[in-house]
Formats: sequence, structure tokens, C-alpha cells
Amino acid sequence: MRLNRVSNRRPKRNLSIATAVLVLAASMPHRHAAAQSQRALAKLSVAVQQILASNNALVWSNPATQKVRVLIQSFGPAGSDLLAAITQNGGTVVRQFTAINAVLVALPTSGVLAVAALPQVERITADHLAQETSSHLEAATGADQVRSYGLNTISGLDGTGVGIAVLDSGIMSPHSDFSNGLLASRVAGSTDIVSSNENLSQFESQLGLGTLMGGALNLSLLGSNDDGFGHGSHVAGVIAGRSCGNWSSRGYMGIAPNANLVDVRVLDGLGFGQVSDVLAGIDWVMANRSAFNIKVMNLSLAASSQESYVTDPLCRAVRRAVLAGITVVVAAGNFGLGASPGNAAWGTGQIETYGSIACPGNEPTVITVGSANTHQTDQRGDDTVNYFSSRGPTRGYQIEASGNKQYDNLLKPDLVAPGNRIISAQSAGCALINQYPGLHQSGSGSSAFMQLSGTSVASPAVAGAVALLLQKNPGLTPGLIKSILQYTAQQIPNANISEQGAGLLNIAGAVQLAGALRRDVASSISNGTINVGDSLLASSASLPEPSSTLDGQSFPWGGYIFAGGSHLLAGSELFKHYQRIYDPAVVWVRNQVTINSAPATSCQLITANVIDADPTATPYGVFTYGSSVAAGITSGMGTVLTQSMTLGDGVVMAGGVAVGVGVIMGEGVIMGESQWATTEGVVMGEGDLGEGVIMGETLNLGEN
Repeated sequence: MRLNRVSNRRPKRNLSIATAVLVLAASMPHRHAAAQSQRALAKLSVAVQQILASNNALVWSNPATQKVRVLIQSFGPAGSDLLAAITQNGGTVVRQFTAINAVLVALPTSGVLAVAALPQVERITADHLAQETSSHLEAATGADQVRSYGLNTISGLDGTGVGIAVLDSGIMSPHSDFSNGLLASRVAGSTDIVSSNENLSQFESQLGLGTLMGGALNLSLLGSNDDGFGHGSHVAGVIAGRSCGNWSSRGYMGIAPNANLVDVRVLDGLGFGQVSDVLAGIDWVMANRSAFNIKVMNLSLAASSQESYVTDPLCRAVRRAVLAGITVVVAAGNFGLGASPGNAAWGTGQIETYGSIACPGNEPTVITVGSANTHQTDQRGDDTVNYFSSRGPTRGYQIEASGNKQYDNLLKPDLVAPGNRIISAQSAGCALINQYPGLHQSGSGSSAFMQLSGTSVASPAVAGAVALLLQKNPGLTPGLIKSILQYTAQQIPNANISEQGAGLLNIAGAVQLAGALRRDVASSISNGTINVGDSLLASSASLPEPSSTLDGQSFPWGGYIFAGGSHLLAGSELFKHYQRIYDPAVVWVRNQVTINSAPATSCQLITANVIDADPTATPYGVFTYGSSVAAGITSGMGTVLTQSMTLGDGVVMAGGVAVGVGVIMGEGVIMGESQWATTEGVVMGEGDLGEGVIMGETLNLGEN
């Protein structure tokens, strides 16, 4: 899924930004008017600023009423004074949130700046449109090595006892893929957020989007908690499908086939929702995590936000979930291919697009997953990164006091997983099959299966892997889980760290490493009984050899991790002793550390003997091959810390991962290397569908 602004491309002049500033200024004392109006304007996201200067038909903007649906973030919980000010400016409160300090309001454009000027208002952001992103799988990831199969039985690691929330278009709970050994559904709980969004349904009706989706849509499913679109059921099947038929064969088995699923429906039967729906879904997960033992949350979605992760509301919400101990897994997005400028220097066709990671994949605390192509073979030697898979670094930004843009430039994705031509559950009568019958692979009714590609298919493979790690070791924290998955990943040849992250998902190796660690890390962090440098190993345990053998092929682990998206750390010391970066409350990005979202001035982070493997010493920076990083670590490159790293006076480590020399980092479209241009055919769905509606996340039929 991804979140994307949709326009009917009929712009009309409304209220210019300059005029809006003057309107606000007229109501203020003259001496302070200019400064106050500029401060108010700075609180608006780029999208909100743009709508003040136009009258486009957007899902969050109604030209007829001149009202916009915006998310107002405040410095604390929304008080009566803020709510009263919204009403006084002609606005209405649609929804209040608990995961973040924010309210969703419908506000006249003429009142936006007046509300923004209030001292308790931190940020005003558009309620963008939301869309979907879109077993051989077991063998390709190594999941088959951690369990065995008998007649109607599975033994070993299968996700038992772990609750996984799927924020998507719904789950067809009666599907055979979601049954347990007694044929009862493993969809343990559900909620329908999006059906109450009348604003969205009116917008879809105005643009005739039902016709765009093929005309044969089963409208009876749109108001229910079934999966009328089809994306959510497929995603849930990749996570936890328990393939029907002969149980002695793997069939279309998912990664964690006995995990419990929690259906959080934030997309409707057309595959759309809004940011506010996703935020409300996260709120619901937070409120119900104990009831359903929700330890993992999968968001196969992406947002078009240009905001820094620091202030973006969706990033803030998933960060809050991580703080609560939920491991959040997010699709990187399918924006890795872009059209070339079409001149002699570039040639024609498509080029790899860097800086294309979408929100909330740009949040440093989540696990952001790119898509790998297995080429339909179990052996991993031929695996590549899909061209459509979004590349890093992240390009959200903040505006400094000087007016300059400060880009986040974080390393993403965190790793890649199989996401090309993956077969999983197909919901009955779903819009995807109505529009693209060729996606159907086998079966019918509650035993039908279809094929999809995309990072939204790769993300649930990692979410399922997280469930297996938590079954093996319930004491793991989200940060420790991410580090384990990255450290044990396999390096893809000729793929740089902005393409593959730390490498290709290796479940077998990750389970080995997780099994060697103590089981009380999370609880010890919670009660304050673990310190940096304490042993991380289980009693009498030792670290496994840093290599794996899958389908007869042996390979070394990459041996490095991304810390806060801006530091590369390596070495076995990372898992021999406790590192503060495994505390869910700690976020370390470049030279800044926050604990429970508050800036820290003194904090011990990393133990001695950890290797600083930052590649910025080379001229390639974030475009360094992952295999080169791994080989360099093995051959002794990098700096071995001689003492524990402690934050003091705001300085931790100089630099941080930087953009490579000579690489053009434009407004989200990056890559000036003509040799990386490609004439590979664009997979279905990468282009526009109708009036600016882009459906690339699910409908990729693949790179063979």
C-alpha cells in the first residue's frame, strides 16, 4: 500500500499563500504580525501550504466547501482551548488520537493559518489518500529449516502464541489459509476503521474510482470487514498462511503458519484509505495489544509525505508502537524505477531511483523491507533486488531557521525479502482479481490463491520471521530483532546498501542467533536491571558460527547492522554484550539521542570492541556494495572502539553515513549514473491509473 495525493488535475485559484498570510496578519497587532504569520506558515506541511494556493480536488480537500481534512499535532494532548479555537475558525473535530498528540479536523482554508498560529499547535499535515503497496517462500528464506511437517501437523517454529496485527484491506477469515489444526480460524480479532470514513467514499464516488477498478467490483463487500479488495488477505497469507491440501508438502505455506492474526481494516474495497484511518488503526492496536498478545504489526503501505520522520504523524505513531514493545515491519515502497530525462546523456527508458523510500518506512525504529527476486528458484545464488523496490537514503526533511532544508538521509531499507511472484491467499470476489484475472493461480472460494509482487509482499515475509524469532526467544526487543535480522542477512552480489539494506532475509541464521541470547532482555530493560556491557548471551551459550547453508549453498552472514539509520556497526560484540540501542525508548540518529522522545545529554550507548564500519571513508558512501562492507569487516577494515561510546555534550560519533561524492540528490529523485539505466519492461501497475491514481504497490506482475 501507499499513501498518495490524488488530483483530478483541474486546478483553480483559491487563496494564495501570500494572501493567506496577509489575512492572518490583519487580525494581529501590526508590530508582531509578520513574524507571527511566518511562524504559523512554517508549521504547515508542504502539501497544506500548496492547497492554500490552489483548489485541486484532493481526498483531503473539498473545493465546494473550501474545507480541508488535516491532522493537527499539538505539543501535548489537545486541550479545550485548542478544540474551541478550531470551532471558532469554522472547523469540526472528526477524530482524536491516542498514539500521538493529534486531532483530525475539517477546517476552512481561511482558518488554517489562524489555527497554526496557536502556541500549542506544533504541526498541521494533510490527511493524504492511502493505497495498498503491494511454499517456495519457506525454502527461499530458510523458514523450512526451523520446523518439520507431518500429516496435518507442523512441529518446530511456526509462530504459535504470537499475535500479528495486519493493517490493510481486511482478511477473509474463513479462507482455509487461516485455519488452525482443528480447522478454526486464526484471525483472533478484527476492527473496521475505514468504513466509517464518509469523506473517502464521497471522494471515490466523485472520481468514479469504482469504474476504474474494473466495473465488476462486489460492492456488497465494501461495508463489511471482509477483504473486498484482496490485498490484505494475500499479505496475511504470506505472514501466516497454512496452505490447505496435503500437509506433508509445503504448498503455499506462509512464514509463521500457526501465528494468530489480528485484522485491522484501514483500506476499503477499492484499496483506499487515508492517513487518519491508519493512525486510528494504530491507536486500536495499541489499545488491544494485551488482549490479542500483539507483538508484531505489519504495514504494507507507504506515504507520499516529504516530512522528516521527526514530525511526520505516521512516523510518530509507529515509533510510539515500537516504544510499547511492538516490532513494526513496513514496506519500503515500489518506487525504485523512474523515467529517465530522455536526453542523449541519459538515454531512454527507466533508471533506478534512489531516495524513493516512502513513509513510514523512513522511520528509523521500524524494520523497512525491500523486495528481492528469487527468480522462482529455492537456491539463493541467483537472487537480485527487484528494480521496482524503493531505494534509500530517505529524503524527508525539516526546514531550518535559515530556511534551508535539512534532509534526514537515513540508510533504508533495512533488508530485503522475497517479493516477486509470491503466491498466497485470494479473497472471494476481490477487486484485484476482477480487474486482473491473470493474478489467479489455483483453487476457488475459500481455497483460492493468487500471485502478487511488491515490497508489500516482502514486508509480511519479514513480519512472519519476527514471529518465529519471538517464539524462539520471547525476550527480544524490536531493536534487537532488527539487528539480528540484519546481522545474519546474506549479501546480494552487486547490490549496494541503499538497494539491499543489510542484505537478504535469512530466517535460519536469525533463529540460530536469537536462540543464543538471554530470554529476559525486554523485561530487564523495563525494570532497569540491565546495563550497557552486561552479558547478552544465555547461560552457557556461545554465539553460532556466522554462516548458514540454505538449499545446499553456504554463505557468510553480512555481519553488520544499521544503527539509527545513520551508523554502520559490526562485530560479534554487538551480541555478546548488551547495547543501549536495543532499548525501545532510545533513538540514535547521527549525533543525537532521544530517550522516550526527549533529547538526552548523557547516555552510554555502545560497548568497547564494537566495530564502526561506516562506509563514508570511501568515495561511494551509501552506494557501497553490501558485499564490500562485509568483506572489509572480515579483512579488518573499520574502527574497533577501544572504549564504550558515551553521549556527552551532544557529541557521539563524527559524521554518520553520508551521501556519496558526486551523486545528485534531487527532490526525491536521485541517481545520475547512466550505466544504471535500464530498459527492463515496467511491471504492470508502475504507471498511472486514471486521474493520477498510482496502483504500483500490488499489481507488479514481476521481473522474471
